[in-house]
Amino acid sequence: MQIQSVDSAKFMNLSHFREPTALDVHTSGCDRQSGQSDPAADGKERWFAILAGRPAKRAFTLIELLVVIAIIAILAALLLPALARAKAAGQSAACLNNFKQLQLCWHLYADEHDDRLVPNHASGSSFARAQVWADPYCWLQGNAYTDLNTSNIQTGPLYVYNKCAPIYKCPGDRSTVRDEGLIPRSRSVSMNVYMNWDDTGGTYTPYCWRKQSQIGTPGPSRAFVFVDEHENSISQSGFFVSHANKLLIFGTPLWTWITFPATRHNNGCTISFADGHAEKWRWKEGNTAAIASQPPWLFGKPTSPNDRDLSMFQQGLPDHVPF
Repeated sequence: MQIQSVDSAKFMNLSHFREPTALDVHTSGCDRQSGQSDPAADGKERWFAILAGRPAKRAFTLIELLVVIAIIAILAALLLPALARAKAAGQSAACLNNFKQLQLCWHLYADEHDDRLVPNHASGSSFARAQVWADPYCWLQGNAYTDLNTSNIQTGPLYVYNKCAPIYKCPGDRSTVRDEGLIPRSRSVSMNVYMNWDDTGGTYTPYCWRKQSQIGTPGPSRAFVFVDEHENSISQSGFFVSHANKLLIFGTPLWTWITFPATRHNNGCTISFADGHAEKWRWKEGNTAAIASQPPWLFGKPTSPNDRDLSMFQQGLPDHVPF
């Protein structure tokens, strides 16, 4: 067999090839008359692209596109719950910090007022959510359900110690004024009614702590002060809990949620204590979650005897009333 030599210079001389024109690109791979695909023309277009130093054009197929979309969906399904948990954890930490700052304000007031606790009282109709309000001499004024802005917080005696209205609201609270979906509420926190309620010498005066030095049993580390109240319960300034020793508020049975705590933080809420610390309580009873899912207003909701969640609040009250 005779092998013919090839002139490499001629083989490498590509000058007789020309750059494809717009018409070539537009019509290559397709018969101009019939619109049918032409394999030979397709190969020619790729060959021209290679000679011109650029890759041949190739689009995604439908199957490849669907595969990419499916992968993105799987990644989103894996990541979104983790991101939601991280966001919730951040809100819980911010809420805890807010309560520590509020508790410091509470202590500073007592330090500057001869150990007396800041007043905590409300007036109006106890059985109508929009018709009850915190009194002018109280730690704040107004009604969290109806207040249109933070003015009733700013006029309160605690505000001078920390002029930051957002610390009065849990960052996880998305409720709006009168549940109308328009104006975000200004407050989600209430105060234990046994902390200087009815400071005017009224009916409840002998049932409440008046000075920090009175908080003995339980000690300051268990006597709760501020509570993150449920958005479907909050109105005036106080958080009400009946006392097993002769104080059934509003005549309700002992095992009744008169006002109701928040469940925003993974079925729990933030609470601060008279010694200055704050912590998150996680609810144990299934009935607590069931009540939380009921429509507003959450007021005077009965629960079972020895409810562990309600009992935690009862353990934070004065050990014996009247004093």
